[in-house]
Amino acid sequence: MRVLSLSLAVCGLLAVLTMTGCGSSGPPASLTVVQAVDLGAIGNNPKILGRDGGYSGLFSGNSVWVYGDTFLVNPNAEGDTLISDSWASTTDLNAADGITGFQEREDAAGAPAMLLSYTAAEQAFNTAHQGNPCQQQPCGARWALWPGPVVADTARNRALVFYQLVMAQPGNFNFGAVGYSVAIWQNFADQPQRPTVNPTADHPDLLFGQNDPNFGVAAFADGDTLYAYACNGSNPGVPCVLGRVALENVLDRTAWTFYAGSGSWSGNVSNAVTVMNAAPIMSVSWNDYLQNYVVVYNSPFSQHVRMRTAPKPEGPWSQEVTAFDALAPGNGGNSVHDAQAHPEFNGNGGQTMYVTYSHSTGAFTSELRLVSVELKAVNAP
Repeated sequence: MRVLSLSLAVCGLLAVLTMTGCGSSGPPASLTVVQAVDLGAIGNNPKILGRDGGYSGLFSGNSVWVYGDTFLVNPNAEGDTLISDSWASTTDLNAADGITGFQEREDAAGAPAMLLSYTAAEQAFNTAHQGNPCQQQPCGARWALWPGPVVADTARNRALVFYQLVMAQPGNFNFGAVGYSVAIWQNFADQPQRPTVNPTADHPDLLFGQNDPNFGVAAFADGDTLYAYACNGSNPGVPCVLGRVALENVLDRTAWTFYAGSGSWSGNVSNAVTVMNAAPIMSVSWNDYLQNYVVVYNSPFSQHVRMRTAPKPEGPWSQEVTAFDALAPGNGGNSVHDAQAHPEFNGNGGQTMYVTYSHSTGAFTSELRLVSVELKAVNAP
């Protein structure tokens, strides 16, 4: 399971002690929270013990939910009880009484199937390092594919699935991303494809490399423009930068530009400036009711789920507002993960937003909890 860098401890301690986190700078938010109601766990599958993530997006009339590392009750067709991604979909777009009707595709063994496929080389590596003893040392090393935001590209009748390619070594939390990219999902009945971006590279599918920002922490489309945030957890506060590209050119690295401050955009990612501090998993979406963008995330090392608002994707982003405090984890910890909103379920034009977070129930078990958050626009009657 994924965790934040320990270098965030200062920010996390501040969040716990002051309830304000690292987001006290910026203009006042354009919202207040009227109430937050826990609607319970959703999307539970008896074949799954627990899984990370929970990004969602609309595609082909379905709300598609994607997850990272997924622990299975029984081995899948390859004999694995840990797969690096899974997914579910539902046509129930009314979340007022919870979200139901989730469907998951299964493999030949009846186990939940992965959304993204390994390359032949990645699969061969994983097979060689599987088991104990294994064919090649170190046993337990593996490639993992962790999906992120799902963004509809309606003009091209497709969806874009952000993902990161991760090398995981034996031992707890011994992993690191080698790059980030976008899979193309052209047909809902099929799997997304990982197109070749750079044929001569070690990993030809990757749009951004290991030393680039982790674009795909949050993403959305505004008209024909795709916006994607990178929030690397190397400093307290998790600084986020912003990139954008025309949807039709998403796989052309040279077409991307990055916000460089003072209203300017640069083709050089090293010129990108911090637009806000947030978290390595979050959501950003336009809210019609507020007439602002809203970001939702959880403060590091705490149970506090936060919101900020901004008139533009680049900001200025407001001070943090606490949306609610999540349930305490059942594994003895003091923090939750993966908090984000799901704008396809917004009620009353966004006056009610629906937020999920991963709630640990044990060492390797978890559930996804759904919370309705009723908002009031500042200066609204």
